[in-house]
Amino acid sequence: MAIIDENIRGKVGNSVFYRVGSITQVRSAAANYLDANTIKQQENRSRLRVAIRFYQRLVEIGLQEAWYLATQGTGKNGYNFFLKLNMMVFKPNGKIGDFARLQLTVGMLQKVNHLMACVDEEDAVVLSWEKAENLPSAGMEDELVVVVLYADRSFSPEFVKTNGETRGDGKATFRLPGRRGTAVHLYCFFRKKNGEAYSPSQYLGIS
Repeated sequence: MAIIDENIRGKVGNSVFYRVGSITQVRSAAANYLDANTIKQQENRSRLRVAIRFYQRLVEIGLQEAWYLATQGTGKNGYNFFLKLNMMVFKPNGKIGDFARLQLTVGMLQKVNHLMACVDEEDAVVLSWEKAENLPSAGMEDELVVVVLYADRSFSPEFVKTNGETRGDGKATFRLPGRRGTAVHLYCFFRKKNGEAYSPSQYLGIS
């Protein structure tokens, strides 16, 4: 900002002249604003809309609770945390770009080691994992939870009906009635029986 003697008002070139009392002052004019609308920015806005739509599906089945618990006391919220971790997993065309990178839950409980899945002769899915020492962050009574995304309806997460298996069992068997030859994406995690803590989800794919 500068002060001049002339009695000028308005914009002249890249300068704006204005009066403050009996004094004429001058400042640089703001550069013309161009809407941020490059192809990349359009893609990012589309990707954001897709991620929000998926998060809404998690809310519908109650999984927003894991994200809420993970951000308690941090000054952040679960919705923003979900977007931070997952937004780039989604594609601008409305699809999931990488199922293995998608995180359905987060939390302070530990993951399990050597989590594996196979389909037995009776078309049942068998999960197995390594049993570990009973710890506050990995209790043997932590409940196993499995969510499935079918490739032909990947924005419709569903809870899998298990038999009440816990971390201490090291094994679980269940059926997927909706599999019907389509690829299946499983997200396995553990939850304290009181629902106050979750583990991060672990991905397994079945073709």
